[in-house]
Amino acid sequence: MSVREDMNLDFKMLRETRTGTLREETERFHNFQELYYIAEGECFVFIGQRTYRLHAGDFALIPAGVLHKTDFLSRGQNTKYVVSFSMKTARQLDAFLGEALSAECMRPGKVTAPAQRREAVTLLLNRMLYEYENQPEHARSFCRACLAELLISILRYRKGTPEADIAPSVKDDRIQAIAAYLGEHAAEPLTLPDLASRFALSPSHLSRIFRQETGFGIREYLTHFRVQKACDLLMTTDLNITEIAGRCGFSDSNYFGDAFKKATGLSPREYRKLRY
Repeated sequence: MSVREDMNLDFKMLRETRTGTLREETERFHNFQELYYIAEGECFVFIGQRTYRLHAGDFALIPAGVLHKTDFLSRGQNTKYVVSFSMKTARQLDAFLGEALSAECMRPGKVTAPAQRREAVTLLLNRMLYEYENQPEHARSFCRACLAELLISILRYRKGTPEADIAPSVKDDRIQAIAAYLGEHAAEPLTLPDLASRFALSPSHLSRIFRQETGFGIREYLTHFRVQKACDLLMTTDLNITEIAGRCGFSDSNYFGDAFKKATGLSPREYRKLRY
């Protein structure tokens, strides 16, 4: 979803049911908060720089601007609820509750609902989904009230989840290290041969296992972090577009413009106008 489409998002919800194994074919990168709840089946979710294994009863928390992808593992039925809400909605909820809960709740990662609370979670999500899909009177307010309840519940579940369960599931330790390195050095002129040498792998093997484990190619993953950094600079500085491209690791400003528009749906200049 592009930033232009994100601008019209306040609250959105859906329930997805799939049968068999499946990998999302395109990267996901958007400017709203999103959470998944796994009702049936199991999946790997790659969030930012880490891979988490989720089972029924688990939430995946995906902050705005964080790259993510999902692999469904179960050959049977897989069901997940997806709840998306804008940063504006998050601020309004925080103001209503008198606490800055949304940012704390939406730290990236996995949270497990206690077994005795899962029926209540499903009931809450189904009530929200009914209101969202059918739009009875005061549905907007009802969905926001339920969203506040859901976020508070997730915070409680997070505090009750052992650290071992919060930690990412490591499918390959090297992939976690490579993803972290790419994120930390995204503004530098990285090349595949240099990266492969650093991690004592051949370039072809590195490319293969990285895509196999994350669903992303090295180049597209690196481009995401560079675009994310550019978004920050466009919103927080008065640097010109060429300077921003250079600081984010793009040697060609035309390529930067193309990559930025592909990721966000807007040109860098159009994106900068959003801050006014």
